[in-house]
Amino acid sequence: MKPGKIFIAIVLIFLQGYIQAKPDPEQKILKNRIFSENIKTIELYQKGWRMSYPYLRLESNNTLCLDFDDLSEETNTYYYTFIHCDAYWKPSDISETDYLEGYTENEITDYKNSVNTTVPYTHYHVSFPNENVRFTLTGNYVILVYKEMDREKPVLTARFMVYTTGVDIDGKVIPPAGPDRAKDQELLISVDYSGYAVQSPRDELYVVVRQNGRWDNALFGIQPSREENRKLVYDHVSGLVFHGENEFRNFDIKSIRYQSQHIDKIEYIAPYYNIRLKPDAMRSTGPYFSDKDLNGKFYIKNSLGTDPDTDADYLNVYFSLPSNFPFDEEVYITGALTGWNYTKNNRLTYHMDTHNYEGTLLLKQGYYNYAYAVKSPGQVRGDLTRIEGSHFETENDYTILVYHRSSFERYDQLVGIKIINNGTDR
Repeated sequence: MKPGKIFIAIVLIFLQGYIQAKPDPEQKILKNRIFSENIKTIELYQKGWRMSYPYLRLESNNTLCLDFDDLSEETNTYYYTFIHCDAYWKPSDISETDYLEGYTENEITDYKNSVNTTVPYTHYHVSFPNENVRFTLTGNYVILVYKEMDREKPVLTARFMVYTTGVDIDGKVIPPAGPDRAKDQELLISVDYSGYAVQSPRDELYVVVRQNGRWDNALFGIQPSREENRKLVYDHVSGLVFHGENEFRNFDIKSIRYQSQHIDKIEYIAPYYNIRLKPDAMRSTGPYFSDKDLNGKFYIKNSLGTDPDTDADYLNVYFSLPSNFPFDEEVYITGALTGWNYTKNNRLTYHMDTHNYEGTLLLKQGYYNYAYAVKSPGQVRGDLTRIEGSHFETENDYTILVYHRSSFERYDQLVGIKIINNGTDR
């Protein structure tokens, strides 16, 4: 076995035991994960555009940036490497030298301490590709960050994509036929492969669609309805429908001096500033109201600072959601602020005496979108509609990804990406 494959096998064995003790068919899937309680505020974005999705064109000179904070008392030494994955985010059956040129592991040397914050932390930053490593193949990638050159001490994994423009993609959002047309969003997609060499398009090209920054409700394995004029057409395909859901809720904690719209109380109780949000209301049966949002994202900023990487403080933010009765499922805060994950850290607790769901997150100063979701243990997908409602009018980003694997290849190429937004079509 090649060295790269040995390394990936070791990482998978460790991560599987760390993420989940019970056997699970999804264990080999690599996800956005934090493995240390001290690691906060992970951002992975295109350089110069902090609110962007982490997509990188192979032939370009652009770079992606990874930023995160370590709230440990000491400054740690971190290294990083990359794992190539297939369309399902399982590690590809290829070695590191097949998809990386240069050093396969590198130290993160750009870090700096926080300045005048009540919660001290170290901010880490790395951009890639760089002079030490670059990518030679397109596809899905995971960056693995670990401590002290010990790959068995992971602190985070984060997904990103490297693509080429082999095919042309078009898409639009329409209301679906039937009783759910007022709350769901259907996608019409076409993939033009006329300028790309592919022998059996129906068998070799593979489409994945994700909504906003989520992976839990992404659609895989979509079959085209027809093929015409060197195009695969996905027209009224069964299953190519998402809940429109609702515009995200928001709160602004850029300032700890002034209470913004959704803030109920600000107080300092050592060692944190504590921000109590106003109680949220159930929106499952209400009408749609247009409210411009960030589609679940956040941005970091201290209104009195100059460098949010190091002068934005960490605050305890308290959430409350009144409910006459508890749900049968568990209730979570969701969005980019929780990495779109469902863990004990963002699970709410129901209090019978107050008929209220409550939870707390330690967050860096900034502006945040969020929503509430319900999910049963063992389920992958969170359901936002039970609390937030769902409307066709809701503005959403949809990313259409087209992968290619020919019969003689051992990995999935990413040959096209298209982001559409139904709000721009109005």
